[in-house]
Amino acid sequence: MKSSNTSLDKALEILGSKWTLPIVLALLEDKNRFNEIQRECEVCPRTLSARLDELESNGIVKKKVYSQNPPRVEYSLTKKGESLSAVIKVISDWSYSN
Repeated sequence: MKSSNTSLDKALEILGSKWTLPIVLALLEDKNRFNEIQRECEVCPRTLSARLDELESNGIVKKKVYSQNPPRVEYSLTKKGESLSAVIKVISDWSYSN
């Protein structure tokens, strides 16, 4: 049966991708450089790059490129991304409830 709740479908499409929640959690913990996120999540670079691009295109992550040599790139959560903190807490609390 197809769900008629397109908002929920969209949320699950975004958050249901493997590695998305660990990446958001790393960013919530102020890990903002690619290598920091990669170490925290133990994800391969190609997958991390793809997920960060997806999150950026969905307005959850913003990317800031500093013009210096070597180039420096930092990722952070947008307001929309930061709002996931409450959602993640509710899900976490639910998972531990009896």
